[in-house]
Amino acid sequence: MIHLKTNDIVKELLEQFPHKVNVKLGSILKERGMTQGDLHRLTGLRVATINEFVHFKKNSLTVAHIVTIMIALRIWDLRELVEIEFDEEVIEYFKKEQTTMVAGFTQDLKKTAGENVARMNQSKVSV
Repeated sequence: MIHLKTNDIVKELLEQFPHKVNVKLGSILKERGMTQGDLHRLTGLRVATINEFVHFKKNSLTVAHIVTIMIALRIWDLRELVEIEFDEEVIEYFKKEQTTMVAGFTQDLKKTAGENVARMNQSKVSV
């Protein structure tokens, strides 16, 4: 889920590179015989925040929330809690791009960075 105030560059990147986010918190709680209320009592996070994360409706979850949940559930690998999968075409594209990177950039990424800076500066001026 994308926050309403997400900028256009982020939205375009998410659309351009298809992916799937698999939040496993609900199944972890079920496997352990725990409720969202139990996790609330362990973490101090609002039950609504936990519920939104379980159902992947929370668009402002912070690293502090994630780490707090990981501590409470004694999870040390983020992949146990959340998986992000890219389409095979995206993975192949990323692999190809990595072979042409110089100082972390491909020619296309350099061009994109320049265009994005111009867009961000333009949006600051028009505000």
